[in-house]
Amino acid sequence: MRHEKEKLLKEELRILAITTRDRLGLTQKEMDRRLAMSESCYSDIETVCTMCKTLTAVILPDMQDDSKRFLFAAKAKFKEQYEKEMKAT
Repeated sequence: MRHEKEKLLKEELRILAITTRDRLGLTQKEMDRRLAMSESCYSDIETVCTMCKTLTAVILPDMQDDSKRFLFAAKAKFKEQYEKEMKAT
């Protein structure tokens, strides 16, 4: 069950990173500087190689005009995943 939630969060943060970078008109190199990480680490997030580290997962939502929107959407998806898991057991 935990694996599915981690997979879901990984994808949500990946999408957030890509849409944020696009909205701000930044290159990956510029985005990695804003997130205080290496370019290769940032690239790994966009290509789903790795999940965001805690600091990045805090900074990314904070870069949004409405950070609560991301958190509420993620919460809804977690709830949906939880309900699927409960039906399966």
